[in-house]
Amino acid sequence: MESAVKIQLSDKQIARLEAGGVIAIQASWDDFMEFLQETRYRADYHNGRIIIMGLAAFFHEVLIMTVGDILRHLLKGKGYFVAGSNVGVLKEAGKGYYNPDITIVKGMPVFHTDSTAIITNPYFVVDILSESTAAYDFNHKLRKYQGIGGLQEVIFIDRFDVSVTVFRRTDTVNTWTETIYEKTGDVVRIAGDNTVLLQEFFADLPGEALGEQAIQ
Repeated sequence: MESAVKIQLSDKQIARLEAGGVIAIQASWDDFMEFLQETRYRADYHNGRIIIMGLAAFFHEVLIMTVGDILRHLLKGKGYFVAGSNVGVLKEAGKGYYNPDITIVKGMPVFHTDSTAIITNPYFVVDILSESTAAYDFNHKLRKYQGIGGLQEVIFIDRFDVSVTVFRRTDTVNTWTETIYEKTGDVVRIAGDNTVLLQEFFADLPGEALGEQAIQ
């Protein structure tokens, strides 16, 4: 096995990440695993490339905390763990590694090799969409998530459209449903049969942090 190549980010790449942008670098799985141990940025491994995500906006992080609190309350005492974005989700070694904003595990986590941060048995995952990553999340990441055996839901939350989109696995092989919640008063079915009002996800955000259709 060839030794991993140490990846060095250029000043231009770092500046883009500091501004909240995203960059992609062609790399082997071994290159990625070494990079992952050293970087301070969130990074996915997707189709032979390292996808590095820059610093998140302040209100993006506020929304993550709000959603995490809601999920912890909904799932308390039901045998789930709710974890933040430093937990990695492995599709298959060398094939795909992703960092959801929130990962929910049913029962005990199953870790990859000697790691205590990379899991192979996510039950639900949540991503908060940003302007720089929305296309990647919907067009690429979603399909990889859906290929993880045992994963039951993929949840995308968009503060700009003030909407929640829930993709849910069905009993039919390779078939998922898609439900979009975007109207005032919508009751979101999330994390199984749990329900929460749409506006609760965005209740703590000021109007300027939301889109034009902000819920009043």
